[in-house]
Amino acid sequence: MIGFRILPRPERMPSPEIVDRFKNFSTSNVADALGRFHTMTGIHHVNNPGTHLAGVALTVRTAPGDNLMIHKAIDIARPGDVIVVECDGSVGRALIGELMCLTARKNGVAGFVIDGAIRDSNELRRMGYPVFAKGKNPAGPFKEGPGEIYVPISCGGTPVNPGDIVLGDDDGVVVIPQEHAEEIIRRTEDILKYERNYVRDLEAGTLDRSWVDKSLKAKGVQ
Repeated sequence: MIGFRILPRPERMPSPEIVDRFKNFSTSNVADALGRFHTMTGIHHVNNPGTHLAGVALTVRTAPGDNLMIHKAIDIARPGDVIVVECDGSVGRALIGELMCLTARKNGVAGFVIDGAIRDSNELRRMGYPVFAKGKNPAGPFKEGPGEIYVPISCGGTPVNPGDIVLGDDDGVVVIPQEHAEEIIRRTEDILKYERNYVRDLEAGTLDRSWVDKSLKAKGVQ
């Protein structure tokens, strides 16, 4: 029934090769390629600097402070999945901790993105297992439900559909709609080319910054 259900895994999923290509990109470059949309707000990793996450979204909607459906998601996840959790942004109770992350890693889950709290942060940092969350709280969760798996959710203010590509690093998390993945790869590669040329021209003393004055003049600045 709605509110307490597990939908089938979508038949169409990004190939591992597509996901691997995103592993070479930063979230900032991909966010630019996405038109500066599809970026999560207020969600950052609890790991050491340099943490990088890329995988396919396994979406979970759960009641605030309850992780029953997250446990189920760990059991049905496939290698390379990222478990992305909507819980109304509540940080009143932690939804995952060390033992759940150990289990998820054993099952091949690439990491977690949670619009809520986690705990055992020191242990997670030592594990080096990618976990992105809104906050921390030592209070543990309930295991009663309700919840839903493989449904469209909102995490960090961003829509996430099952099968979307999730990319995370020190700057935060972006979500790439899977139907646009190849286009975003091309756009990101163009952005990287532009940045390389920018640095080259800057170092050579040939960088053209005339666009700043042109923009100001167009806005009526004297």
